Amino acid sequence: MVVYPIVNDEHILLDAVFWAKNKGKNVISTALVDVPLVMMAGGKGTRLYPYTKVLPKPLIPIGDITISERIINNFVRYGCRDVWMVLNYKGNMIKSYYDDLHPAYSIHYVKEKEFLGTGGGLSLLKGKVASTVFVSNCDILVDADLECIYKVHKKNHNKITLVSVMKNMQIPYGVINLDAQGNIESMTEKPKFSFLTNTGVYVLEPEVIESIPDNHFIHLPDIVQRYLDAGERVGIFPVSENMWLDMGQLSEMEDMIKKLGL
Repeated sequence: MVVYPIVNDEHILLDAVFWAKNKGKNVISTALVDVPLVMMAGGKGTRLYPYTKVLPKPLIPIGDITISERIINNFVRYGCRDVWMVLNYKGNMIKSYYDDLHPAYSIHYVKEKEFLGTGGGLSLLKGKVASTVFVSNCDILVDADLECIYKVHKKNHNKITLVSVMKNMQIPYGVINLDAQGNIESMTEKPKFSFLTNTGVYVLEPEVIESIPDNHFIHLPDIVQRYLDAGERVGIFPVSENMWLDMGQLSEMEDMIKKLGL
């Protein structure tokens, strides 16, 4: 069960929305029928070698379907019917796979001539996408209420919204804190830390895409920082740790398969 608190401008709790995770898998919504999904699918996936020597990362199977299909299917459940893929490494293989698949949604491709990073490739969508879009990395699964994320983004008039996860970590050692002179100030035994981290899912307004220079290598977090520096509205939508699965490394891919019960 996930709980979304509803607060007023003074951050006083007014209400709460309860969303059952298992129930969410069966929800059919049309909230994203006019909202395209853009998948950044051009990376080499070097951390998943030797799998990615044979297959591009978006086509690595997680269970009986590819990771990219699992990502897209999450959005299709909320009405999304328009998918764009930014391709580079083994891009023709990805295109051939989806052409043979004949999915129920429309799928379009743009291909980088050179690697442009997780943000630079979005410049290829200029003039092609004119609405608010979701952007997703091709190696993560976020099992969250996408309709709620979209509505919060629009309600807050954000240019960019980052879907973020609350991570809780414990240092397995005693930590020594020093003062400015290098003397021991205190010791903390196995401290715990909580922090928000970027999941790799974003909501972007179309002007963000239009602002990205052509043929310019840049990652999306750097674009976010530019908007923050310019005083533009950039927001977050936090989700719980168990709603985010990452397969960026071999150990994480095995963990994803295990947690999905495959």
